[in-house]
Amino acid sequence: MSISNKHFRIHPAIGFARVGNSPEYYLAPETAAAMPLEGRKYTGGIPLNAKTGEPIRSSEIRDREGRLVRTAARFKIYAHATDGPACYPSPEAREVCVGDEVDGRTVVDIVWQVHLANKKANQYLLENPDIGDRDLLIHGYRDGNLPPLRNLHEGIDPNGLSRLRRLVIDPGPRALKASDDALREFNRDDPASYYDDKAGKIQSIPEYPKSFPSDSFGPMYDPWGEIDTLGEALTDDRGRLIVVGGYGRASAVLRDGHGSDPQPFPLEGAVDNDGWFDDCSDGPVGATLVFDDGSTVSVHGAWLNVTDPAFAPQTQNVVSLWDDIFDTWVRKLDLEPELYRDGCFNVEFKPSFQDHILPFFKAASVQRWNTNLPEFAIQAHDAVGCISADDEPSQTIMAGLAFVRNPNISQQSYQGAPFMPLSLGDNGKSFLSPSLTQYFLLSQWERGRFAKQKLALSEAERLDRDVLINCLGGRFSPGIDMTFIVRQPDFYITDWRNSGSGPFRVRAARLDYSRVDPKRPFLAAGWVPLQAGDGAVEPGDGSKFMSVPWHTDYNSCGTHETAPNPPDNTQPAQTTLYWSWPAQRPVAVYTAEDASEGKLDTQRYSVRGQGTGSSDPSSQGRFQSYLDFVHHWPEVGTVLQATQIDDVEGRFADDWYLEVQSQFSNADSTVEPWPINGLVRDKA
Repeated sequence: MSISNKHFRIHPAIGFARVGNSPEYYLAPETAAAMPLEGRKYTGGIPLNAKTGEPIRSSEIRDREGRLVRTAARFKIYAHATDGPACYPSPEAREVCVGDEVDGRTVVDIVWQVHLANKKANQYLLENPDIGDRDLLIHGYRDGNLPPLRNLHEGIDPNGLSRLRRLVIDPGPRALKASDDALREFNRDDPASYYDDKAGKIQSIPEYPKSFPSDSFGPMYDPWGEIDTLGEALTDDRGRLIVVGGYGRASAVLRDGHGSDPQPFPLEGAVDNDGWFDDCSDGPVGATLVFDDGSTVSVHGAWLNVTDPAFAPQTQNVVSLWDDIFDTWVRKLDLEPELYRDGCFNVEFKPSFQDHILPFFKAASVQRWNTNLPEFAIQAHDAVGCISADDEPSQTIMAGLAFVRNPNISQQSYQGAPFMPLSLGDNGKSFLSPSLTQYFLLSQWERGRFAKQKLALSEAERLDRDVLINCLGGRFSPGIDMTFIVRQPDFYITDWRNSGSGPFRVRAARLDYSRVDPKRPFLAAGWVPLQAGDGAVEPGDGSKFMSVPWHTDYNSCGTHETAPNPPDNTQPAQTTLYWSWPAQRPVAVYTAEDASEGKLDTQRYSVRGQGTGSSDPSSQGRFQSYLDFVHHWPEVGTVLQATQIDDVEGRFADDWYLEVQSQFSNADSTVEPWPINGLVRDKA
């Protein structure tokens, strides 16, 4: 994985593709959501046109038939200088493409390999009835315990051959050369293949034991078509890898209904639904560089997750996936000893305002476009977003961090307003708090101990970070993009300094495709947190901890009462509804249609129309039947900055973020200003 004084790594270390019901695709954003870009009117987080590389406009969100365009992940290879053990940040890195010279040798080809799978149906329950329906996720794995399995009617052993064959979606690996300019599909017809580094060539595996739901269950309930593919892979003209995910499909097993009419398994829960599948996936990405002298070098691999659409790509989460992963690496994996060492933060450390502090402020500011805040709160959020490195912290609205929930004070996890984030919490906490690392960095800023300049990150390191900033952290119940597993150190390559891998890389299992047995499933149940084992992560292990199908959790997570409720029944949280994931799952939006006169006075539910109405405030802004959202999910609009909206003719301010391309009706969809009082139900 190195020649001379260089290590080669794929970036981003963890990438994301997103489903859509169109065969077309654009590229996932490679800039951080909500963050200002030098010389640009628009902020970061906008997906890129796959042909031009320019940020997309509102007319590109859907194809000519009105279908939602998929978001593809793009992976690049970088050469990193090696001079002793790796450190972070490590600013020396340059991209390596076909045709580039490295130490006197020219790259003539790149061989890529990707293996995607979906193991959700063979996963353990996330809402664990054995420990309380709100005590979710990691708690169920402690002390050697395991939660009950999903689909117990298929057997009690997650490694049972029947369960693996019937419940795991596995099309096998695909290898492709940049020089072939080929498209490889993760379906039944395209043969599985892998790169054999000993033979120095791609080997086909026609006997690979592929598995799709209808192989075992026959005709199924397929409202958007059969799950018969997990997407495709191809390369661009520089040899970079592009992976496009699935089509957002959900399928259910049919069982005997009343009379002779078979019915799909019921869709009853937000997270765990037996008998259902979706076409999200995840898996490892590998590469080998081929040089003009016939030599080859393997590259440190990456990981790909295929997940929900991003209906507000420029809106950053106050606690992003980057914040959770960075916190884990800082406090548990020795990422930056000058920041955190021997269990303590260094009070002499100076965070970068631009890289450590401003993202938190911008995230708080732009979420006002996805939530129904009252006017005074909107003004406060705008003021937070305007804080600059030149401001004296004590003179800003964030003076003393008086409005920031302190993760070091447990009681504040049960207190809502005025603390922010005003979002629901996870891991048995009523409200979301910043990570411990986030709060320390903010505290340093508040003390006036910070640097104005940007961090000296390489292009590769910024790509790792910005891709994760655009994803949901916190509120892992279970979430949208990834979940609580990102907080587990054994999910990653821990010997990152000496292995050459660098930080943030998933500890991928070493899979020997030469040992494929056509009569046995190739993948096992896979990695489980806090359990004995080698910690190796298989394809499908990164997404299996998410809801099945993804549609139910997305539909459910608009606004809710807190759970658990604070012990003091007079707390406002007893009567007020709070948001789950407003950055990734917009709740209340301003539409470009309503704002056509240049005014912002009406907000509508992002999920609206027939089937979403309810007299219960906690059920508004979602379909009352999960199955209805399965049918209508591609109709959700996208929140995009006004600079990217076509034909606006100067009607909107550049810093407005408006919903476009919704296919829902606006009837009966107006949103009340927050707080929405839950006691309305008791008065009805």
